[in-house]
Amino acid sequence: MKKMKRLLRAKRAFSPVIAALILMLLAVAAGVVVYSYVMGWIGGATGAPGGSQGQMQFDSIKIDASASTVTMYVRNTGSKDLTIDYIYIEGTGYIETHANVTCTPSLTVNTVQSILVDTTGTVSYTADYSYEVRIICTDGTTISQSQEAVA
Repeated sequence: MKKMKRLLRAKRAFSPVIAALILMLLAVAAGVVVYSYVMGWIGGATGAPGGSQGQMQFDSIKIDASASTVTMYVRNTGSKDLTIDYIYIEGTGYIETHANVTCTPSLTVNTVQSILVDTTGTVSYTADYSYEVRIICTDGTTISQSQEAVA
């Protein structure tokens, strides 16, 4: 019985070094949890006002090599109105107010907008060659597609 009591009294808890390491690990883990929570909250709080970017798609694109024109039909498939800002054809930029561009810049929800870019005298297209067409809206919504020119 005396041996048993002596054995129980001889047992010690963790050493101070191990206890300090465990406390540091717990503090680091708690810091990581708080950091991830706060960063998620800040990310949600700093989102773009009015929601995210819009959505649009090309209904059709025709690049006429003989007339040096590009005709596009763009549909707003998102849930907010868009305003066309830039039109790029194979890297050459046209703003919607450019003299060679015929379009109404506003693209309301569930509508189709026709866009005509006349590049006569400035850019010529080769039939059966693909050209990249890109439209960028004021909110950053972008659509891009390659299209082959026809004669």
